[in-house]
Amino acid sequence: MAKILFGGPQKEEGKKPSPVHDDLVARLRAEGHKVDYFTEGLSMAGGLHIHAMKYLRAKVGLRTKVYDLVLYDTGLFFGPAELSVRAKEFEEIVVGYLKAAKTPVIVLAQQEMAGLIGDAVEKAGFKQINQPYNIEFVVNEVSSSLKCNRK
Repeated sequence: MAKILFGGPQKEEGKKPSPVHDDLVARLRAEGHKVDYFTEGLSMAGGLHIHAMKYLRAKVGLRTKVYDLVLYDTGLFFGPAELSVRAKEFEEIVVGYLKAAKTPVIVLAQQEMAGLIGDAVEKAGFKQINQPYNIEFVVNEVSSSLKCNRK
């Protein structure tokens, strides 16, 4: 199936770290997708950089791209910053990283960010799913995005 890059933060529950998106990642893997799940912004940025470099090489016939789809949670980068700063940084920095993937992008928008970044998401050509989300809905959106990308 598809190879997916997923970046989402971890939340602390009590004193044990608990990945927010474990169930979604497990479901995507059960569907047969290979999911690289990064919980740190720099790791995801590195994954996007490697993907972009391989994509550029593919343009001259050297290799194919690494990822078929990118899932991004708005809490991954700039999480502790003020809301207006996070929205601005998303539009000015994160969108560029995500666009460099040259592959479908689905943004999982935290409730407080959803309205602030909607225009930037639409302008970039990404899909936005507001949190909390329904796993089945996200899986269907992933499938739909992958089908559209193959046409």
